[in-house]
Amino acid sequence: MILLTGASGFIGKHLHNALIKKFGADNVVALTSEPIPGANCLLHNNYHFEPSYFAENGYADAIEVIVHAGAYTPKNASQANDYLKCNQNIYNTEKLLSSDLPKLQKVIYLSTLDIYGKTDVVSESSLVEPVSLYGYSKLYGEKMIAAWGNEKHKKFQILRIGHVYGPGEENYQKIIPVTMKNLINNQPIQIWGNGKEIRSFIYIKDVVEAIVNAINLDEDIGPVNLVGNNSISILELVNELIRISGHKVAVEHVASAGAGRDLVFDNSKLRKYLLQSETSLDKGLTEEWHYMNRSDGEYIF
Repeated sequence: MILLTGASGFIGKHLHNALIKKFGADNVVALTSEPIPGANCLLHNNYHFEPSYFAENGYADAIEVIVHAGAYTPKNASQANDYLKCNQNIYNTEKLLSSDLPKLQKVIYLSTLDIYGKTDVVSESSLVEPVSLYGYSKLYGEKMIAAWGNEKHKKFQILRIGHVYGPGEENYQKIIPVTMKNLINNQPIQIWGNGKEIRSFIYIKDVVEAIVNAINLDEDIGPVNLVGNNSISILELVNELIRISGHKVAVEHVASAGAGRDLVFDNSKLRKYLLQSETSLDKGLTEEWHYMNRSDGEYIF
């Protein structure tokens, strides 16, 4: 059985559906703050539970894999140094690792690219130097997972999540959902600076596929960056969204005091072990655009 945390989040919702589809509903249980209709759930109450919690609820001898996707994730840059919420990432991970789960064989930990310092091309060998408490909290989580695995002789896989886009990201103040909302409302789109900065994105469907594949990965390959090779400038991205939407709105350039920075990734390790092919940016953006225009707000792969 697979225990999934964070099933109500952007990635977690898609991942929960994918796990049930692949392994069956009876083999997936969500550790969540609120019940999920039709799913096996355990309520964690802010992770205030004892090590015996899973045994008391009849799951201790069933859970073999934990996919730890749950975490405090800042929705914008100003939230990245909220020390109380960032500290929850460490506390929650410790509670999981301290639980009585005698059949547990593997933990998959979803980390972040925010553990890296500034570099031209981000790869798994890039300098680890977080610039925010959020980055530090996830890096500490990585170290905890590795220490647990080495001490208990258990398998673990660290997956560092990059710039994910797709249906369900509308609550985040990111370039794609913000631009789509402006297009839907026929409002001007603002670009800070000249818009020539390069960004690289990976579609939510590809991220979920890689995570699911990591469950049955037997090799010890070290951390893997779940990042895309779909590189595009911000200005080109905005123009592509305008084309897909069919809406005509003004594009305003806002003066920026800071110098722009390209964010480019090397995803060769991801493609070698966990993901055979990527969704094209055009296809992914088109699917997200249709989702954003749906009246029921539902989207299932």
